[in-house]
Amino acid sequence: MATIYQKNATNRREIIERRPFMKIIASANQKGGCGKTTTAINLSSSLAAKGQKVLLIDFDPQAHATMGLNIDPSDLQVTTYDIMKTGNNGFVGLDDIAIPVRDNFDLAPSNARLSAVEQELTGVDGRESRLLCAIESLKKAPDYVIIDCPPSIGHLCFNALRACQEVIIPIDLSLFSLRGVSKLMEIVILLKERLGNDIETRALITMYDNRTRYSRHVLEKVKEEFGENVFETVIRYNIRLRETVDSGLPIGEYDKHSIGHKDYEDLADEVMRSGTADVDHILDTLNAAQSFLQKRDESADTTQEAPRRAWSMSV
Repeated sequence: MATIYQKNATNRREIIERRPFMKIIASANQKGGCGKTTTAINLSSSLAAKGQKVLLIDFDPQAHATMGLNIDPSDLQVTTYDIMKTGNNGFVGLDDIAIPVRDNFDLAPSNARLSAVEQELTGVDGRESRLLCAIESLKKAPDYVIIDCPPSIGHLCFNALRACQEVIIPIDLSLFSLRGVSKLMEIVILLKERLGNDIETRALITMYDNRTRYSRHVLEKVKEEFGENVFETVIRYNIRLRETVDSGLPIGEYDKHSIGHKDYEDLADEVMRSGTADVDHILDTLNAAQSFLQKRDESADTTQEAPRRAWSMSV
């Protein structure tokens, strides 16, 4: 019995690392203009450039992520609306709407029709899990699913948070951005209490300028609010990041020498390290369970052996 457990322990890491491990991350903040879509696009692009397969889901009716990758929303026949609308019943999935935009990088695009979902889903059973079901129905799971959320609290944002394991909250250096976090955190707590959906929340500082006292003040406020759940990486203020909006290119293609590109490369590395930690946590849990089972079985063998020895001695 012990030999079997030892063999399982030896092969366990290889099996888990070979199995697709899909990380679902939402980029969300109720306040607009804080770098939410910029982060979704450039994090996705940087992860893809590092060999990770990424699906970026544009879940905002404004379609900024779609336009930010040089795709005209008015030209689209199917979008994220089609996977969310009532009456779809799984006939249209994310595989059907995904557009390859780069190597390892697909986009599930959006347009203004997605705004109709807020009204259409009112009173519909299971409305909070439609995006999660669509992601789970992917024929081939990517390494990362990044969801660009709308800057509002409603069915779309609720679906994104229900689907994700982690939410990145970009916070530009304004106290309004911090105030926009409070409602979002209420939903995160609600999902945990009612559905058992334990979401990791991490703040990402954007548009940071360490030359100003105000920037340092807001940074301290964020650290007070989130404690250890703040990314080490800080996205510094960089005009190149603003220019990418007009170019329709990720920052790495627009200007690979810019500090904006370096910052998002660092963020991608940090996210990937977090993914490795998740695998280690799974392994630790499995190893603990395996150790418990081994001790239980060895105890059972000992218990059964004692009566057999007593009987043989009496004979």
